[in-house]
Amino acid sequence: CLEDVEAMPGAMQARLLAFINDQGVPPETRIIAICNSHAPDTTLEQALRPDLFYRLGAMTIVLPPLRTRGEDILQLFTRLSEQFAEEYGCDAPQVTAQEAAQLLQAPWPGNVRQLVNIAERAVLQNRRGSGSIASLLMAENEASGPALTTEGKPLKDYVEAFERMLIDNTMRRHKGSIVAVMEELCLPRRTLNEKMAKYGLSRGDYV
Repeated sequence: CLEDVEAMPGAMQARLLAFINDQGVPPETRIIAICNSHAPDTTLEQALRPDLFYRLGAMTIVLPPLRTRGEDILQLFTRLSEQFAEEYGCDAPQVTAQEAAQLLQAPWPGNVRQLVNIAERAVLQNRRGSGSIASLLMAENEASGPALTTEGKPLKDYVEAFERMLIDNTMRRHKGSIVAVMEELCLPRRTLNEKMAKYGLSRGDYV
């Protein structure tokens, strides 16, 4: 796996190309080249010498930056915090509506790696009984730049993302018990069923 391949000096690109051409690539081997360039006017094709680009570029996969992934951010944070909570033997932090909005609006220059870091630190803070997700995001933003993205989203998107995360977390905590979730969220069964269908949630995934 070649990460930050766009930062590779020209001389090293030439040596890499020569090595691949001389040694060949075994059938069971795949070379994965990752470009993390944030420059909007620079493409991987421009950053690499053409012969190396076409040697590596049998298949191209473009991943959108984390800040554009909407409710995926909350789902990823929930899963990551649950994994770290299990690893450290403590409870995962509960995300407030304000913190959910901040997670959705954060610029995430470090993409998923930064989210993993925030999730782990949030779990450790929760184990100590101090701090908050909001304070972690504020500290990150002070170090990396503006606290909010410039990509505005309708309020409806934030509300739906938080609502989905809340129902998902509650279903997990109660291991799929519809009655327990209805009582905790003060929702009639019909409303809960409609919202679960809307967000693609199934009781069978939590039992």
